[in-house]
Amino acid sequence: MKRGSYHQQDPDKSTKRTVAIIGAGVSGLTAIKACVEEGLQPVCFERRETIGGVWNVYEDVVPDFVQSRMFSNVLMNTSKEMCCFSDFPMPKEYPVFLLCRDAIKYYEAYAEHFKLKQYIKFKTSVTSVDKASNYETTGQWTVSYQDLENQDNIHCETFDAVMVCNGLTSKQSWPSFPGQNDFQGKFVHSGDYFDNKPFEGQTVVVVGSSFSAGDIAGEVSRTAKQTYLSTKQGIWILPRLIDGHAPWDIKLTARLPNYRYSLKSLQEMVGKNLLSMFDYEKYSVMPQRPFLGMSTMINDLVPQRMISGTLKAIPLISHFTENDIHMVDGSILQNVDTVIFATGFKATCPFIHDEEIYPSENINQNKLLYKQVFPVNANHPSMAIIGHVYVQGPVAPTCELESRLAARVFAGNKSLPSKPDMMKDIQQNNDRLAAQWGQADNRELTFIHQNILAEALGVAPNITAMFFTDPKLAWRCLNGPCVPAQFRLRGPHSNYKEARKTIMAVNENMLYPTRHQQPTTTDKTDQDLSKNLEFVSLKTN
Repeated sequence: MKRGSYHQQDPDKSTKRTVAIIGAGVSGLTAIKACVEEGLQPVCFERRETIGGVWNVYEDVVPDFVQSRMFSNVLMNTSKEMCCFSDFPMPKEYPVFLLCRDAIKYYEAYAEHFKLKQYIKFKTSVTSVDKASNYETTGQWTVSYQDLENQDNIHCETFDAVMVCNGLTSKQSWPSFPGQNDFQGKFVHSGDYFDNKPFEGQTVVVVGSSFSAGDIAGEVSRTAKQTYLSTKQGIWILPRLIDGHAPWDIKLTARLPNYRYSLKSLQEMVGKNLLSMFDYEKYSVMPQRPFLGMSTMINDLVPQRMISGTLKAIPLISHFTENDIHMVDGSILQNVDTVIFATGFKATCPFIHDEEIYPSENINQNKLLYKQVFPVNANHPSMAIIGHVYVQGPVAPTCELESRLAARVFAGNKSLPSKPDMMKDIQQNNDRLAAQWGQADNRELTFIHQNILAEALGVAPNITAMFFTDPKLAWRCLNGPCVPAQFRLRGPHSNYKEARKTIMAVNENMLYPTRHQQPTTTDKTDQDLSKNLEFVSLKTN
């Protein structure tokens, strides 16, 4: 692939505000497009020679490259109608849940359609982002970078703004247990996992309770002698299809039940239904916190593998010995070959050295980011951190909203509140997150975060007004899933006609790839969408 170039034949380029974008993954692509929409001049720096970031499947490991890789046959946890971009719906021929190759194909098509690659400098590494010498008056940043292809000297360039889009997988999070250094087996992080072949015939322990833990444990149990899953607080297992009817994110993101019930009520009702679908206590994975109050494992394979006995749940690890693992309940697992830590990642920006702007410790990051995007201590609204929220749901459309908001601020088309007001908003948000998750961190429900961003951006649909002008669409937006196209119905860079078309076709497009022969009957989407309330409103006595 040829290197991209940011040098455009644009007579007005010299008058445009320049924006450095670090990373050409999903968040980076949305950042480029948002900047172009707002009349800004983006320059994107990407270490690899391809777009898509973590969604690429790399068998090789690049020296000194900190980003983890996606394993070979991972299946998306969110459905195609929910994880697409707001103005670029996925083709109806795409499967309901995408494999990596489908996702990359879609991101390539997105970049091609909006001509985004011309703004990318491939095989270029950013080494530091520092305040420019005139920062106090201009808010500009000096970006230092190196051409990895030619291994030349460090280059420095000044930009009016910076969008950090390096993703959430740049630093692996490794736990530490007593005796870990004495263990003679092998330790692997989920970020380095590629497939299950190396674990054939082994005794393997997977540590973790979220998406990757379930995917890896299920897959490894197909080839390993025996696989164990160690969790701290049990797990919630959410199947991709709810009641065999529709994807989980289609069911659980409708606005009506979220308006009708409090979050606590939704947690209780959905939790009761999930507990009725699988005997968590019998299989030793009883969750210790409410649904949506801890990580959720979106997985279809784990229950099957547990029933077959090839995958067993064990308590939290207490300590290691040379060949064995001791659990907190006193039990011992002997002759373990490999431990896979599916323990997540730490959001980090190694090129930002100012701890006041972006602290290196995760526990402090959400305390200093307004709307989880803008560093409040930057003093100028000229930096945005995109995609550093651990959203429980679709990532791409969330990054898109963050990018649209940031670009609008950079272009001077929207102002941020005063620092005291931003700090107050951050505190209120952290209090809400602490009540939900048990601690204030940067985890968030996609539905909530997206609507907070949409309100700030001015693109949240006005459903009340819509009932007077387009009642059928209003009903779809209220009772149907909160698909990304809803955020193109109004506000900046909206396209009502195309957004409406996308929203009305959700059910048909979702089911299209599952049918050998397409039906000729009339559309029953309204009746199907009404079932979205059933799963969350069923109460048991």
